[in-house]
Amino acid sequence: MNTKFKTPILLVEDNPADANLIKIYLEDVGFKFELYTTDTLREAIEIIETKEIELALLDLTLGDISGFKTLSKFLESAAHVPVIVLTGLNNEIIGNQAIKAGAQDFLVKDQFDSKQLGRAIRYAMQRFKTQAKLKELARNLSISESRYQEAQELAHFGSWEMDIVSNSMKWSDEMFRIFGFQPGTLDPSFSDYLNFTHREDRHLVESFFDNANKSGALERLEHRIIVGGKSIKFLSLQAKMHFDEFTDRVLLVGAVQDISERKLSEQLLFEKHLTSESVKMQEETLHHLGFQVRTPLNSVINLLYLLDKTSANTQQREYIKDLKTSVDDLSLVVNDLLNFSLFHSAGVQSREQEVNVQNFIQGLEKLLLIRAENLGVKISLESSEKLSGNLVFDATVLQQVLFNLVDFSMKNMEKEETIRVDINTQNTSDHDKELDVRIKFRARNFSELSGFLKSESLPLQQNKPENDETRRSQANWVISKRLLKTLEGKLRQTENESENEVIFSILMPVKTILKTERFSDEKPSAPLHILLVEDHLLNQISTRKILTSWSEFVQVDIADNGKIALEKFDRNQYDLILMDIQMPVMNGLEAAREIRTKSSTPIIALTANATKQELENCLEAGMNDYISKPFKPEDLYHKILNLMILVAG
Repeated sequence: MNTKFKTPILLVEDNPADANLIKIYLEDVGFKFELYTTDTLREAIEIIETKEIELALLDLTLGDISGFKTLSKFLESAAHVPVIVLTGLNNEIIGNQAIKAGAQDFLVKDQFDSKQLGRAIRYAMQRFKTQAKLKELARNLSISESRYQEAQELAHFGSWEMDIVSNSMKWSDEMFRIFGFQPGTLDPSFSDYLNFTHREDRHLVESFFDNANKSGALERLEHRIIVGGKSIKFLSLQAKMHFDEFTDRVLLVGAVQDISERKLSEQLLFEKHLTSESVKMQEETLHHLGFQVRTPLNSVINLLYLLDKTSANTQQREYIKDLKTSVDDLSLVVNDLLNFSLFHSAGVQSREQEVNVQNFIQGLEKLLLIRAENLGVKISLESSEKLSGNLVFDATVLQQVLFNLVDFSMKNMEKEETIRVDINTQNTSDHDKELDVRIKFRARNFSELSGFLKSESLPLQQNKPENDETRRSQANWVISKRLLKTLEGKLRQTENESENEVIFSILMPVKTILKTERFSDEKPSAPLHILLVEDHLLNQISTRKILTSWSEFVQVDIADNGKIALEKFDRNQYDLILMDIQMPVMNGLEAAREIRTKSSTPIIALTANATKQELENCLEAGMNDYISKPFKPEDLYHKILNLMILVAG
């Protein structure tokens, strides 16, 4: 019997007549179930330990236990299972006590029918799920509040709000500490704030609050306060108007930060020991910056591709060639920034794709030659003749790993020295191979470098000062090791002390193409109507041009956001949708979910936020594939043709 879509229910009842009657009622309820029965609590617990029970019907009087002890013992062993209490006593007090003790509902025997039983079951299961969500939410809120308080204390950061009618204020605990008070020992008001303000700054503070009340915009000010009648502190003050919908009050909300150390030392105050919350804030800031860079970079790549298609003289062709290399270099830096922001999370995910291995090596060689020339070293890159055709691997991440490792090596070499890079492959099966890369160089400071190569953490703190370039190089080394793990690769380093030589050895699994369609020169040969959903004007222009210049059969309509996309989708017939994710009014995920309720039209996500969570969000929303910005036109063509062939097949 197929029980995949049946609800597993456990009935714990020692009266056979009652058990049979409940089984009959369950059959009349109208939903599929699989019933497990027992007449003792001991056997009930054993069943729950071996079966995935989703609901229990529990009689309080059994052969091995009776009374509320039955419910208590059950919940001790099976708190994860919602339970409905069955009682023979028509006593509402008993039922309410059972619910308070942890039951989801109760039923009085001989006083319910199949409909009432069905309602009770559905109610109990839904109530249990709701309670679980509320518990998890409360737990997360408690953790967040605790971490927020810790972060405020560590950063000397306090928050406040003020009723603009009464001028009464509420201060956070850290706000009290900044002003030299124990938390809660004062009922603060705006007058108190002014009294603590340095006399020379009071007119600035009064004007600040007045402007914040009038403008409604975020206002900032730095000023001094007097603590304990003698010591001076410098504060950074922020404020903004806010309407509290729950109390129908207009409030002025804001924050202060003690910046005395920065003011006195003429340096920005920066916490050396980051809490988990401050690390998260740093990651989000870097990730947001990376996203903002990737979006215009995508337009640059697309426009550069179109420029390359135009007629140009020999010198212009050289400029275009150099510009392409520079853009590839910039893409590596942007990826480096994003991966740094995701360093402490599981956000970096391998994205395998079919890659022409010789094109990959040639592109890598161009980047490395330019970098070597800038650093005054030489490079020799050799690849095996076996490396031909196409392989499947994450070219973007591997290119960044190799670039970072070679760049790291170059920075630790003497001028005019030569670094050797050998790329080979070895078979592990008919389909699977391993890419074998060896990077060999003579180290300038061998003993110092040898110790650092064993590091597994980012160089956020050092025993001696380091310049920014050295710190970035060391960070890229550690990041590269972590990135290689996402590719299931291995990195080893061997050292020859007598020659001051270091060799990096990389083994990374790749797959050969047993049977594949080749799309490098193929174009659509029949009308292909595409809806491009994108809010960035330059991306609209460049993406439309690379699509329409691809084939005369391609027609592109543009929608500025998800809402407009839905309107156009309802009026027109499209073969494919290219969907940006972050847009105003309605984002791409919301639009994709709405489209999936009415159509299976293929959707490819265009995202500058190439993380594991973003991929899962796209697939959950019903999208078929995604491509991360910035992308090369050939990669977009390949994905479109692959997807259209898949749909046609």
